[in-house]
Amino acid sequence: MLNKNETALLIIDMQYGGGAPDGSLVQMLNVDVAKQEDIVTPMVKLKDFFNNNDMLVVNVKTEYEEDFSDWKMLDKRFEVKKYKHFVKGSADAEIIPPLAPREGEELIVKNRWNAFFNTNLDELLKSKDIKNLIIVGAATDVCVLETCSYAFSLNYNCIVPKETTASFNPERKHMGLELLNFGRSQVVSVDDVYSMFK
Repeated sequence: MLNKNETALLIIDMQYGGGAPDGSLVQMLNVDVAKQEDIVTPMVKLKDFFNNNDMLVVNVKTEYEEDFSDWKMLDKRFEVKKYKHFVKGSADAEIIPPLAPREGEELIVKNRWNAFFNTNLDELLKSKDIKNLIIVGAATDVCVLETCSYAFSLNYNCIVPKETTASFNPERKHMGLELLNFGRSQVVSVDDVYSMFK
């Protein structure tokens, strides 16, 4: 069972560039978004549940400088400059409207795959006495995995609802969930999450 006062919803990188047909990540990695499952609807419902119960919601987004001076190695590995991937102030970096931060929610801006790296996320969670994290977002095997792995090392109890996370294809999502389920988190259905509060 989860204590509502000790549990936060962490929504990772639900940004325009990650899922729109003309988004940077979709173009850069040639992702077929037509085959992607709908993870937004269950995430909105989770947001509603957390807000209706006065629980902490933390929105996380990625932003980079236009010249990628804040993460030079990413620029070496991918064509991020060409596609202006998540550049600060661009439409590509904006959180999609259905999941935009609401009044009373928190926002963390990061420039690495791990949401704890060089941010005040851990301090924020500790200041609210948070012990449990419901982690949703994209991509399963990248930012969700990196963030959850680090949260696990910090002794947070992480739970990942499988219907609320996606990757570039089903195989990568499956791989990500397998890795997440190895100690780092509990991988459950979204219905299981709600039942944990009853």
